[in-house]
Parts: sequence; C-alpha cells; structure tokens
Amino acid sequence: MPPVSELPSCRRGATTARADSIAFAGPCSDATGLTLEHRQEPSLVLRTLRALSVPLFIVWASSWGCAQRDVRLGETGEDAGDDPRFTPIPGEGDASTDGANGDPPVNALMCIGTECPEGFETCPGSGVGYKCGVDLSRDPNNCGTCGNKCLYYASLHMNSRCVDGQCELECYNDVNRPGQFDMRNCNGAVDDGCEVNVLSDTQNCGACGKQCAAGDPCIKGRCGCPAGYVACTGANGKVSCVDTQTDDFNCGSCGHACTTTPADACNPMPLNTYYGCGGGVCDQIKCGGSSADCNQDLGTLGCQSDGCEVADLRTDRNNCGGCGIKCAANEQCIDEGYGYECAVPCARFGMTKCKQGCFDLLNDPNACGGCESRCRNAGPNEVRSCKKGLCAFTCLPGFADCNGDESDGCEVNLKNHPESCGACGNRCDIAAGQPCVDGKCLMAECDGGLPPQ
Repeated sequence: MPPVSELPSCRRGATTARADSIAFAGPCSDATGLTLEHRQEPSLVLRTLRALSVPLFIVWASSWGCAQRDVRLGETGEDAGDDPRFTPIPGEGDASTDGANGDPPVNALMCIGTECPEGFETCPGSGVGYKCGVDLSRDPNNCGTCGNKCLYYASLHMNSRCVDGQCELECYNDVNRPGQFDMRNCNGAVDDGCEVNVLSDTQNCGACGKQCAAGDPCIKGRCGCPAGYVACTGANGKVSCVDTQTDDFNCGSCGHACTTTPADACNPMPLNTYYGCGGGVCDQIKCGGSSADCNQDLGTLGCQSDGCEVADLRTDRNNCGGCGIKCAANEQCIDEGYGYECAVPCARFGMTKCKQGCFDLLNDPNACGGCESRCRNAGPNEVRSCKKGLCAFTCLPGFADCNGDESDGCEVNLKNHPESCGACGNRCDIAAGQPCVDGKCLMAECDGGLPPQ
C-alpha cells in the first residue's frame, strides 16, 4: 500500500475537524464524514497499520474516500444539505408531536398574553377592577355579556343563575316568607313560573302529578290525616288535621266550636280547669294548658275534686311528660326534640350544657373550648369554624388573606388579581398589560419574533 500522503486526490494542509477530542486532519474523509490529515511520517503510519489485523486493515482502508471540501460537525457548508435540527420538521415524523388533534406543536413558543381569552372580559362598573376579571360564563351580573344580569322574579317564585353564559330559570322559595312553601313548575310553562305549592296542592301533593284521593287534603306534602284525626279548614282557610274528640274549635265535627258555659258550672272552678270539648261533646270540665289530673278524681268528684293537681307536665320531675314518670337525681324534665322526657341535658348528643343551651365545645364556633368562648365573626370570603376547641378561619376557594389582616378577611381573589395571581405575591406583567385569568397569568402562543421555518 502506498503512504497516506500518496493516496489519490488527497491534498495537504486541509482544515481540521474534531469529534470527541480525537482529531483527524486532511482532505480525505472516512465513512463517518470525519477527515484525516497525515501529520506523522509515512513510516510511522505504516508501522501503526501493520500492528492491526489484516481484515480490519482491509475494511478500514476500503472505507476511505476522498472529499473536495471539509465540513465541521454541527456547521453548515455550502453543499452540506439541511441544517441540523433537534425538533421534528412540521408535517414529518410522529403526528402526535407536531400539532395533530389540535395540540400545539412541541416547539411552540408562549409569550405574554394581553388580550382577554374567550369567555372573559373587562366589564366597567362590575366591581371587578382587573383586566379580564369577569368570567362571562358564571357571573350572574355579567352573564354572557357585560351588564346582563340574571334576575329574581318574586311574583313567579323563580330565580335565575348564570350557567355557561346563559341565565337559567329555577324555582325559588323565600325562607323569610310566612307559611310553608315548596313551589314547583308542574305545568312546564315559564309564563306562570313555579305555580304549585306541593305541600298543600291536592293535585300535586309532595311532587308534581301526585293526586290525593277525593276528599283527602294535602298537608305538608302528604295526602290525608293520621288515624284518629280529621281534616278541617280553619277560618284562615288553612287545612289541618284535628282530633274532633278534644278540639274546642272542632268538637265532634269540623267548625263546631265550644263557646258556652253550662248552667250548673262549678263555682269556684277546680284547680287548672275549664269547660270545653271532651269525648266530642262541649261543656265538659277538663284540664287547661299542660296541667294534668294524675289522680283521676276530676271525672268522679267533679267540682269537689282537686282539679288538675299537676300544674305542668313540662317541668314536673315526678310527672315528666306524663303522669307518674319520675326523673333520676341527675336528670331534668326537658324536650330535646322528642317531647318532654327525663334526660341528662345534652348528654345524648355528646354536648355540654351551657346557659344558652347544648353546645359541642370541640366543634361549635359559638362555644369553642368553653361555654363563653365564641369565635369572632368571619370576614369577607372567610369561613369560621371550631376545630378541637380552637377557633379556625379558612378562606373560600379561590380567595386568600394576602395582607395578614383579619379585619378584611380573605381580601384577594386569586383568580383575577394580577398582583396575586393563583398565589399571594405572584405578579403578572402589569406594565405589559398581562391579565390574571382563572388564577394564571395569561400566556399566548406566538412566534417569538423569529421568521417562520
């Protein structure tokens, strides 16, 4: 084999290219594109080649070719072809990485956004003083567009709320309205609103379309009266279930009131007695209020009896809620929702008896840790609670107390405040006009000022 310097078409003095710190200089390139230059004497090169096995030498020598120009790795030559790339060329390769299915390409640039995205707007006079601070899809005062309010229609018993930018009507029951009401829109029409009170309507009793039997009233959403009671309509037009055996205003039948006193009435009257309805008949001597004839002598001795000697079944420890029911030493005669009975106050609920009633000292903010320990009122956008006897205050979702001042509660809306966007102190670029939208400083896809590739 001739010396390297005598290989055909090779030139001395070519440019050096480096790869992993191993340099070959010269005009001839191997199969990898690296060039080789003869820096040593031919005899030294030949001595090196002889040390290699013959097959390796043949393969290596046969892979050499001559080049007219040297090209640096990672650089562009006049005939080197396309520039090196580290991201796929749009339209080539894996479609999932170049914007398929509406996803942005992997090499998309994001810049500061200044225009309100769809569904958000800056509404003057809305009370939200931040750019793009109004969510038109949910704001009842700016529903779908600035100034479009979702209204309350009292005469129709309907309210409206903003859902996906549209005011949707719904039945509304005012808790401050006297009486019991559960208004429903049973005919499906909007013109008359929620026209039916299902607590009293016999054609829609408890639910739309549920009819009561003929003659049965609808009382508190149920048809008819319990056994032993009769449905009677009072002077105010209200229907109620009454016991005609004892009701002084419906004695024996609806509307028959006992208003007279018999000619042979007791004088003086026995203790805690009066004349009224008994056994469905008027002019019967009976106990008044919560008193009771526990020794049962009123019916036998009449005017000579001791009357209704138990003054009040609600307070008598020996006749608690009924004759002969005695309370233990540690019990009181109280009503905790099940009628008057003997019980340790508050014990059944795991509570403590305080002056104002029963309280859970571990969880009640009105008596947190002690009967007289009341947590302060919650501030704006704040919720107060009692946790294990200690007062606790938390912000409503999306709000934060960024200034540490309890007097103004959770004063920052993290969803639209440009100086505390998503978290206290997280500032958007206000000078550039970047708004805070849904808890994030707005970013928009852009080209970064670069020419398209």
